[in-house]
Amino acid sequence: MNRTRTTMRGVVILIVLFAALPRLSRADDWLPVPPEDLALKDNPKQPGADAMILYRQVVVDASKASISGDSEEEYVRIKVFTQEGTKQGHVEIGYHAENASVSLVVGRTIRPDGSIVKFDGQVLETTLERVTGARILAKTFTLPDVQPGCIIEYKYSLQGKPEQVLDWGWTVSQPIYTREAHFSYTPYTGYGSNLRPVIRRNMLPADTAPQAQANGSYVMVVHDIPGIVEEPLMPPARPLQARVEFEYEDPDAPSATEPSPKYWNYYAKKWSDDLEKFIDKKKALEQEVSKILSPGDAPEAKLRKIYTRVQQIRNLDQEDEKTVKENKDENLKPNASVEDVLNRGYAHSRQVNYLFVGLARAAGFDSTEVYVAPRNRELFTPAANDVSELSDELVWVHAGSQDYYLDPSAHYFPFGLLPWYETATAGIRVDKRGGSVVSTPNPVSSDATLVRNADLEVTQDGEITGTVQVEFTGQRAGMIRDERRKDDETGRTRYLEDMIKAWLPTGSEFEVSKIANWENISQPIHVEGTLKIPSYSTSASRRMLLPLEVFQMPQMQEFASEKRVNVVYFHYPYEEIDDVKLRFPLGYKVESVPPARNVNLGAVSCEISATALDGGVEIKRHLAQRNLIFTKDEYQVVRRFFGTVKTNDNAQILFQNAQSAHN
Repeated sequence: MNRTRTTMRGVVILIVLFAALPRLSRADDWLPVPPEDLALKDNPKQPGADAMILYRQVVVDASKASISGDSEEEYVRIKVFTQEGTKQGHVEIGYHAENASVSLVVGRTIRPDGSIVKFDGQVLETTLERVTGARILAKTFTLPDVQPGCIIEYKYSLQGKPEQVLDWGWTVSQPIYTREAHFSYTPYTGYGSNLRPVIRRNMLPADTAPQAQANGSYVMVVHDIPGIVEEPLMPPARPLQARVEFEYEDPDAPSATEPSPKYWNYYAKKWSDDLEKFIDKKKALEQEVSKILSPGDAPEAKLRKIYTRVQQIRNLDQEDEKTVKENKDENLKPNASVEDVLNRGYAHSRQVNYLFVGLARAAGFDSTEVYVAPRNRELFTPAANDVSELSDELVWVHAGSQDYYLDPSAHYFPFGLLPWYETATAGIRVDKRGGSVVSTPNPVSSDATLVRNADLEVTQDGEITGTVQVEFTGQRAGMIRDERRKDDETGRTRYLEDMIKAWLPTGSEFEVSKIANWENISQPIHVEGTLKIPSYSTSASRRMLLPLEVFQMPQMQEFASEKRVNVVYFHYPYEEIDDVKLRFPLGYKVESVPPARNVNLGAVSCEISATALDGGVEIKRHLAQRNLIFTKDEYQVVRRFFGTVKTNDNAQILFQNAQSAHN
């Protein structure tokens, strides 16, 4: 399962004040505004921009992190050029609630004429997401009277809690262009400060790097950093970002400058030692295997039974982070071995996977841990010698002539199905001798299907009513179950109703009547319900026209833009399979249906057909998207494909009153 490093508060942009500049610690301290900045009409180095960051500065002081916590002060000044750019006036400050708090938020708007409007509105708090139980919150506020031509600026302070952070990073790239930014970092100097500091750079100009100062701090100045353009279906932002990371390595570990085999063998052996120590309970494992397996089981059948048993363990990483009192009340004790896990019935994700490895070995299989880079966050570059890239874990097992990559700790994913971010990625498979670079299997479109069956009736006034059955399989089902795991039945129903209504024309109604197989992860999530689409057909002189496809294409929103900056990055291949039966009003019959269409480009394909029935028509549609990545040059081809699919979906069925047809 994907995990968040406990030593990072990464959602917050770390912007640092250059040492030579005055520290703007007071709320009313603002840098002077040069007249030429106020008069600026466009970004001369990126004409047509909606806005640009004129200046950024932040102070990060981690010197006393273990005693009083570390601190950050961030200051941002932005020039707004267009109406679209005024959205920069809505500010969101993300942070981990368990690790830090926001202690200061101030801001102001400088109008084109130089007059100033101070921010005196509300600062709201919202939950962005939960990662392995930890809450990522955001302080949000909107600066006043933001209009094209103005300058906006704001600053805030974050105060960390003691003993929380040792590693830090500067995210230099922003969604918009940065003209100038100053960074400074005072590292931790308390217990453990003998650890070797490592500075990693990514996507920065060759002549830009942090410079060590006499007082032990690091400073860096950057200019003219392009923005990371946010687009639908884009790759994870981290590999694209210009950034600097400060890390501390154990002096016994090989340096990041060592040859990669030596670097990775060190960590692989360390991980292997941790694994061997935890699963060193041969008798307990053999006893459990004897309960699970039967002598005549085939190899894969054995693995499936072990997988099912391991998934019965309560995964603490999928629960909200508990307070000290809650842990004490529940009497949750740390597990020292697989025997503890089996006896107590709970564990963290890594321990769940350890248990699978132990049971698989006890059953006679070769099995071990694999540490990978999750595709929703990172790309693995072995030559970079960066162990932090491998923040995800799964297991490898060899049975018969086949290698299996599994993640038993991913509770909502059945045997043989990895969460999408663990597929088509690379990592290190560990053993006692060291580690080897391996790649996980590529996903296929049949592993993520959406099947929709509808039995509908068209009324005399063009309204459509009827029943719909939907099944989500594979990746789609796993992600829904995982995302909505804390919902009760009412929450699940509302979520599925909203999802299905989003496929229907505006103004449609859909009500769920049944949800099946939610807990049975080996089966698709099955949803049944009733829909009502008002005025879907058009009438003219005893005739009715009706579009072929009832379900709308959300892909057109993802490909709405004519231009593309990033590659197109699908989380996983998928298929959509529709079978819709439409019954006409009494006395009407089909006059004409569009011819069958089949657009097949290999990586993407769609076929749609309509067949006249007695008193109605049946429409079948099968869309398949088989790639993970399309280049910028391929964007237009894929965009045209989905445009053609939409055109085919909108082709008209013509039916008319039977007496009118006879006449």
